[in-house]
Amino acid sequence: MKSYGEEVRANYYLNINSKGALFAIYLNGIKVDDRMSESHQSISIPLNIAMKSEDNDLEVVFSPVIGRDGGKYDFLIGPKESFYMNLSLERVSFKNRDRETVTLLNVSYDMEEEKIVTLDTFNGQNVLYASENIKVEKKIKYRENKKLHNPYAKPFEAFSVTSSFNTKDWFPSFIWEDSQKLEVNETLKNELREAYNKLYRTIDDNNYNGFLGYMSDLWVFTAECLGLDGLQGYLSSISLDKNNLRSPGDGTTLAPLNIPKDNDDFHVEILGNGKLATTLPTPIKWAKPNGKGSILKVAFYKDKNDEWRVGAVF
Repeated sequence: MKSYGEEVRANYYLNINSKGALFAIYLNGIKVDDRMSESHQSISIPLNIAMKSEDNDLEVVFSPVIGRDGGKYDFLIGPKESFYMNLSLERVSFKNRDRETVTLLNVSYDMEEEKIVTLDTFNGQNVLYASENIKVEKKIKYRENKKLHNPYAKPFEAFSVTSSFNTKDWFPSFIWEDSQKLEVNETLKNELREAYNKLYRTIDDNNYNGFLGYMSDLWVFTAECLGLDGLQGYLSSISLDKNNLRSPGDGTTLAPLNIPKDNDDFHVEILGNGKLATTLPTPIKWAKPNGKGSILKVAFYKDKNDEWRVGAVF
């Protein structure tokens, strides 16, 4: 089902090359990737579910690691000469598979200037900021005194750089755009904890219809972003055993809900330009006997009827 006759015409991907920092990447307020290792990263991730028509904003929150202070996650954060990050945006047309690639960020830290600088080349090639369907704003914004939310500890000290770009492609509006603005306080933490509890109980009870009630709006939106045929098109593209949500057949079983009872230990991150809330570490997990498994990373929004609903999965 298409909105007002519009349709998505391409897949978008973010190509990430980075070294020297922990980081999280947000597109239009949605976390699209995070890495809690400072080693070299070279990956590509799909972006359509976080894209907007016309103007888009990308932010990278990063913590350059210059050492450790004892524990595994006791990172020392500060300027680092070997830090760099190159992010490129790739568009692949549904119609003919034609590809376009532009640079969103190409930065490093200049120790002499004591600031983040933009570089004109990457791996010996000049960077490009425009293509037929995409135009990138070359000017970036750099900020200090940021926080990097992570699954292991309290948020790390961090910096951020932001980039903006425009695309000619159409994308559907986010399902949470008209929801309530959120503020982290005791009431929100209590309500968010209960939202996680309700979602967990739905899975634990193998209540497929209840689970579909939580996820269907998001899945219809996702299907439209990916050019699929509505909810059934999306369900056909994933592996979901509606008869056994607790044990999906891969050797894992739903683990106990891992959510702090004390609000001081309940770390909430606000996303989606103030309208989505999530917590780290992710409390819903399916695990094998050795502890390995998969997790359900969700963000909730609060609708006009004060109901908490799933607005994003990442």
